[in-house]
Amino acid sequence: MRLTSATALAVALAAAVPAAQAPSASTPRTADGKVDLNGIWGVAPLPPAVKPGQSVRWLLPLKGVDPEGTDVFKGLDRVQVNARAGAPNKPEYKPELLAKVKELSDKQGVLDPAFYCTPQGVPRMGAPAQIVPTAGQTVFLYAASNLFRTVPTDGRPHRADADQPHIEDSIGRFEGDTLVVDVTNFNDDTWLGSDGYFHSEKMHVVERLTRNGDVLTYTVTVEDPLVLAKPWTRGPANLKLSTNPADALVEAPPCVEHDAPHIVTLDHH
Repeated sequence: MRLTSATALAVALAAAVPAAQAPSASTPRTADGKVDLNGIWGVAPLPPAVKPGQSVRWLLPLKGVDPEGTDVFKGLDRVQVNARAGAPNKPEYKPELLAKVKELSDKQGVLDPAFYCTPQGVPRMGAPAQIVPTAGQTVFLYAASNLFRTVPTDGRPHRADADQPHIEDSIGRFEGDTLVVDVTNFNDDTWLGSDGYFHSEKMHVVERLTRNGDVLTYTVTVEDPLVLAKPWTRGPANLKLSTNPADALVEAPPCVEHDAPHIVTLDHH
C-alpha cells in the first residue's frame, strides 16, 4: 500500500477538524500516583449534524484547485507542498547540507522511505493512537501501520546491544504529569518529514506526553549534531481522549508495494 496524492486530502480533512478543547475532567492517576495515560487518543468528534451510520460530505475549497477539473490531485499536491514550504517551523539544516535536502525533496516522489512499506520511524510516526501503561513499562500502539513500541519506565538505561531498525531504542521517565521518552539507536533509513528532511544515525529524540484532564499534549525535540544547525521542536499537538467504551483501534491491512515500478514523474505525494 503506497501513500499517494490522497495524503494531501487526508491532511486537509484533518485541518478541518476543530482543535482539541480545554480539559473537561480531572486528571486521573494510577495506584502509584503517576498520571494515567491509558486510553485511545486523537479521536475526532463527529460533526454535530451527523449521527453514527450516516455519511457526511466535506467541502474543502482550495485556492487554485478546480474541483471539476482533471488535475485535482496535482492541485492538492501543489497546495500542500506550498503550505509546507511556507511553514514557520521546519528543521534547520547546516548550510552545506541544504543542497542535499533540496535534491531529496525534488525526488521525494521516488525516494521518500515512507512510500515503500517501511515504518516512518520516530518522530515522523507522531503520537501513539493508544497508550497502554503496565508495571514498569508503557506500550504505544499505532493504528495506521499496526506498529507498537515498548517504553520501559523502570529506570533502566538504554540497551548497549539494541538493534531495532526503524523503531529505535526508547526509555521513559515521569516528570510530574509528563511522560518523557528518550529515544536513541537510530538508523538513517527514515525521514523527519516528506520534504527531504533526512537525518543521521546520531539523531537523538525526546518525546513529551502530558495529560491534563482528557487532553494529551504531545511534543517532540530532535537533535542531530551531524546534520541539523540547531535542535528542532515539533508540536505541541493536542489529542482528545476517547470516552466511548465501544471505540477500538482497527487493524490496518498489510502493506504491499505495487506502485514503485510504475512511478514515471517526480511529483510530490
